[in-house]
Amino acid sequence: MKKIDLYKKIETAKINLKAGKTSKANKIFQELLKTNNDSFDVLFAYGLFCKDLKKFDLAKRVFLNLINKFPSSIIPYILLAEILRLENKFNDAERVLQKAMQADPNHGDLLYNFSLLYFTSRKFDYALTFINKAIKLSKNNYIYKLLKSEIYINQYNMDEAIKILEGLIKNEVSKENNNKIRVNILLANAYIKKRRYEDAENILLKLIKKYKGLELAYLNLSILYRDKNQLNKSIKILKEGINLSPNFMPFYTNLACFYRNSGQIKLAIETNLFIISKNKFDFVSFYELSEIYDFKNHQNELNFLLNTQIEKLNPNSKIYAAFAISNLLHKEGKFKESAKYLKVGNDESLKYKKSDLSLKIKHIEFYKSIKFKDSKYEKFKNACNYVFIVGMPRSGSTLLENILSLNPNVIDMGEVSFFEESVKEAKNIENVYDSYQRKVNSQYNSSMIYTDKNLFNYIYCPIIANFFPGAKIINCIRNPLDNILSIYRANFLNQTFSFSLPDIANLYIHYFETMQMYKTKYGENIYDYFYEDLVDNPNEIIPEIINWLDWDWNEKYLSPHENKRNVFTASSAQIRKKFYSSSIGIWKEYQELLEPAIEIIKTNKILKSKILL
Repeated sequence: MKKIDLYKKIETAKINLKAGKTSKANKIFQELLKTNNDSFDVLFAYGLFCKDLKKFDLAKRVFLNLINKFPSSIIPYILLAEILRLENKFNDAERVLQKAMQADPNHGDLLYNFSLLYFTSRKFDYALTFINKAIKLSKNNYIYKLLKSEIYINQYNMDEAIKILEGLIKNEVSKENNNKIRVNILLANAYIKKRRYEDAENILLKLIKKYKGLELAYLNLSILYRDKNQLNKSIKILKEGINLSPNFMPFYTNLACFYRNSGQIKLAIETNLFIISKNKFDFVSFYELSEIYDFKNHQNELNFLLNTQIEKLNPNSKIYAAFAISNLLHKEGKFKESAKYLKVGNDESLKYKKSDLSLKIKHIEFYKSIKFKDSKYEKFKNACNYVFIVGMPRSGSTLLENILSLNPNVIDMGEVSFFEESVKEAKNIENVYDSYQRKVNSQYNSSMIYTDKNLFNYIYCPIIANFFPGAKIINCIRNPLDNILSIYRANFLNQTFSFSLPDIANLYIHYFETMQMYKTKYGENIYDYFYEDLVDNPNEIIPEIINWLDWDWNEKYLSPHENKRNVFTASSAQIRKKFYSSSIGIWKEYQELLEPAIEIIKTNKILKSKILL
């Protein structure tokens, strides 16, 4: 067959596919393959046809055939790796790309796909290395630059991401609407993370006005309002998006989350159940439900989850399914079975996310080593009244903030990153306070008292004590093994030490010993709040805390479960309940699982003698 006739038939097949006439397109390809099964163009077009129809097994065979017949052609390698990436078979995809690299190590799109693979598997340092190589080969390729900006956003390097994206807009590199939209969506995302909310909102509202059905604009706008603690606006914008695109499931995922954050637990349950009714393999929703629902009226869904062969799931689904099953077994008192799935979920997470324990300890040690003058700085004597809630995650801090936020003079800022940002931005330690206060004033209304519940601010106790003399520090302490178990059960995606019991235990000891040292130096600024004491005797402990803060007493502090505030932590559902003690001493049910942590905790004499025994 002449090449011109071959191309015409391939083009006819593509036209039929685009028109939805897949049978006609397939018939054309089958006829072509009978007499042209060695033609690169026919095999390539047929592979794309199978890929578009999501017939991935067949598409993979076609591209593998192409690789064997035309080993120097890079595109089949890239397309095969892309399918493997979509199937979350990252190691297989990496091997395919490495083989292609042997054929052509300086192929820009190959380097781009390496970067995309590492980006998808959250190996951002590797992703950045490969995209830089790709950009070096093609400096004006805006697709490459877009991926680089996304990598920076995920590395929380917003300044570099914004620089790239604003440059693309300024230079009008992309004339196509789709690419303009993507640039603006990414820029709005970076602005949100940088807390440049007005700039982000302007971009997103313009996109919504120009492209009324643009789902990502509505989705990102809902996140913006969430970050501004305006959940009613978040929910409203999501409902507007759903009216326009009722089949766009990320709307429902965010909606369920925001319902839970705002204490609308029944609506959160209903929304997650709706998501599962549309996709029974949505294990994120199963995980969300496992924390707030017992499935008593949805036995079929429960049976499906409990009978899922999680070893056959992709990594992300496997993690969420394992944690969901563990949660449900825990509620049923089947602790040994719960422990098994808990370990599966955390071990799977560790395969893809390296523990950040050593980085955290290095950071803490640096600030412990700083020497300060004995005298307080006079300029800070009238500092605003900040209350810093510090400690380990899952130590009862959300309960404490719920109590303190019942004070009408308090603005509860939650887990803001203001302090860490201020330390990084300040030219010297003395400037941290000014930078911190600017951040607070730019985001919150004026108030007499602000609570900051970024628990790892304990690292900065010396700075708080020396340069925030009007501030108070409340150190949240919980039985170490209950605390360690709770962290291990929490599926903390952004705290990668939490996937390893030894790492959690080592960080707990390091935190405990660090705070012991700080209490010796700055005892007047620090109050130790013991979670178990408060739960056992709230009528005594809560007044003691309020008195230490020098606040006027009010009986409402004894009913934090009635607080209607938005809560964005892992405790957002539990915090709506009255004081409960069912989690105290629960570590004993997981003692076998916790043995590595127990041995580490026992190395500290204080913890061994005063807390464990």
